[in-house]
Amino acid sequence: MRGRPPRWRWVVAGGAALLAVAGFAAAVAWKHLFDSMLASQLALVPNTRSFNSWVEPDVPLYFEVFLYNWTNADMFPSEKPNLEQLGPYRFLEKRKHVNVSWHQNNATLGYRIQHSWHFDDASNGTLEDSVTTLNAVAASAVYRSRFWGFLQQKGLSMGLAVFGQQISVSKTAGELLFDGYEDSLLDFAKTLPPSATDGAPQVDRFGWFFERNNSLNSDGYMEVTTGERGGTLPGQIVKWNHNYRLPYYSGSCAELSGTAGEFMPRNLTEESEILLFSPDLCRTVVMDYMESSVYEGLQYHKYGISPRSFDNSSFSSANTCFCNGACEWSGIMNVSACRYGSPAFISLPHFLYGDPRLRDLVTGMEPDPDKHSFYFAVEPRLGIPLDVAARFQLNMYIESNPYIALYEHVPKMLFPILWVQQRVLVDDTVVTELLVVRRILEWGGTVCSGIALTFAIIATVATCYNKKSKYKKKCELLKTREKLKDDAELKLNSM
Repeated sequence: MRGRPPRWRWVVAGGAALLAVAGFAAAVAWKHLFDSMLASQLALVPNTRSFNSWVEPDVPLYFEVFLYNWTNADMFPSEKPNLEQLGPYRFLEKRKHVNVSWHQNNATLGYRIQHSWHFDDASNGTLEDSVTTLNAVAASAVYRSRFWGFLQQKGLSMGLAVFGQQISVSKTAGELLFDGYEDSLLDFAKTLPPSATDGAPQVDRFGWFFERNNSLNSDGYMEVTTGERGGTLPGQIVKWNHNYRLPYYSGSCAELSGTAGEFMPRNLTEESEILLFSPDLCRTVVMDYMESSVYEGLQYHKYGISPRSFDNSSFSSANTCFCNGACEWSGIMNVSACRYGSPAFISLPHFLYGDPRLRDLVTGMEPDPDKHSFYFAVEPRLGIPLDVAARFQLNMYIESNPYIALYEHVPKMLFPILWVQQRVLVDDTVVTELLVVRRILEWGGTVCSGIALTFAIIATVATCYNKKSKYKKKCELLKTREKLKDDAELKLNSM
């Protein structure tokens, strides 16, 4: 027992060996471990950082509106409309996710979004600016009547004359946006059966965003995945207004899919595409890869709306089901079905990527991809948006109607009304955190390998040191014996 090495050396050697094995295992599985930890933090479940920042985002969000002022309305239709862009009228937007409910059976949560907008005095213009634009109330009435009988359409024609309706209206910017304005035709619409108004709610005033401020119904009821189940992402749309499919389209166009806009897919590549569901568009749109670059040291991939996103079946016949009728122009999306039959059509600002004929019917359109594109710049590995520019233009469809005097000679066209822009750019604090996370992802495996190697060396040294100690003691014992033997021989010789 005297030559046996101390027990603590075996403990050190064994413990170091186990830690070395664990370190090597962690190094091999580091990306999987990282993805698991990231998924747990991004999941929309109580007490996670992701959920707390999602409920009431503190990132400043500005909603900017550009109005088109119709400068030659009195010359229409003999002259094509000349449009002058006004704005932006900027509003600070705050949003809150309310009425949140969890559904554990399918790992989803339902909610509504409450938006509030506050006018920013730094806007390029005031809400008292006078703006001349297409009379949207009259245009909607005429559009809804296109399938009515002769007598009904003649009745509408007389009604428009009695109520003093004109092809254009001049209102303040505030009235056109959030405040709304009174119109005698709206009062008349209250006397009509729901079938004549396509079930549109009765209102006392008209404005493009009237009654949306602080409303819980502007985006409808949303239900998305929480991301807590393996292999799923948070924020993927499951239900909208309690429907699993879109009631406005048929076939594949009715499918409800994609992100609700707040969580992006991870591990994106140049071959990836992003599916984005937008309540304002009542559909899912495809964003294609555009380019890659670097922002504040972070690489990103930019995905945006391309010519095929609002395809009128020129690229793919599968998109025909989005037309809701004849596909007249490319680069345009018909949203009339989800706007109570109003002639609302969506495009990119200034008809970017749209059919050139759209711009030929008006003056003042100057499409510029740098100013008018819609894109998400996303850190591809983590799926975190770094720069977002959401832009859409609202247009009204008009065409001639021989039975309605006000519209007897108007050309078939899309009349630009306004376009909106929302820009979100991550701040320096978030960039710093993302850089740290990326370093952890990139170097975590290497660090684990280094730690594993260190413990392997410790285990090896401890083991070798034990053996050397044993041999050293044997050697010392032999030397002692030889010395005693020599001393004995010296004594004998001296005698």
